[in-house]
Amino acid sequence: MKRCNAPAALEKPAAARIWELDAWRGLCVCLMILDHTLYDIGFLFGDIWQAHPLLQGLAAVGDFACSVYWYSWPRMLVRALVLASFIALCGISCSFSRSNLWRGMRLLVVALLLSLVTWLADRFLGVRDYMTIRFGVLHMLAISILAYHLVHRFHRHIVLAIGMLMIAMGLYFHYHPLPGSWMIGGILGVSPASFYSADYFPLLPWCGYLLAGAALGQRLYQNRRSRFPKGGGRGWQKALCLVGRHALLVYVLHQPILYAFFSLLTHIF
Repeated sequence: MKRCNAPAALEKPAAARIWELDAWRGLCVCLMILDHTLYDIGFLFGDIWQAHPLLQGLAAVGDFACSVYWYSWPRMLVRALVLASFIALCGISCSFSRSNLWRGMRLLVVALLLSLVTWLADRFLGVRDYMTIRFGVLHMLAISILAYHLVHRFHRHIVLAIGMLMIAMGLYFHYHPLPGSWMIGGILGVSPASFYSADYFPLLPWCGYLLAGAALGQRLYQNRRSRFPKGGGRGWQKALCLVGRHALLVYVLHQPILYAFFSLLTHIF
């Protein structure tokens, strides 16, 4: 008997990615890596490299990072825009997913493992509260994804209103923090001064950006299709999309790789 193939209409199509979201996410990650690289050179290795003539060029970059770049208003502005857009992009991605509960729990496990590793690193170095991440960007994203899972059936206008309220509350408590040393206050962001985390992203206001992004995603990508279907094929677009598709892996690995590379460079010279 001749075997009949399933009609093309009945075949399950492969999930198409929205390239502009991957590219924008990749750009945010690349800017983050540049920022962290300048931090490592300026605050961790610059003083050590001053003593060697072959590394004084990198040390000069470190001086620039410490004295000019790190506290400049252009960096502060770009950082705020990149972080807000990156977290909003995560919200847009959540609006596509049907398994936000699983995604949030999986990311929370990764975040807790990161806390354990950084806590052990501090113990290994014999210091306290230097590298320990108690509530960083991964913790915030995990809790925010779980929060969206709870409200995703609400109308997008309600989700947007909740997000904007959280952003407003976060800005208020940033300038008018509550006294106290309670951990929940630090995680929420209402008493940030008493809470230490090497990477710190409280739920207020950052969870609000994710919820706002999810509401935006429900409006802009109702059909889950690219709004720029003819793009994504160029070399630089492909490169950014590749980084954006693997943003979590790049985030987890980039800082240990940078630290190991600069430590090796220091040891060689």
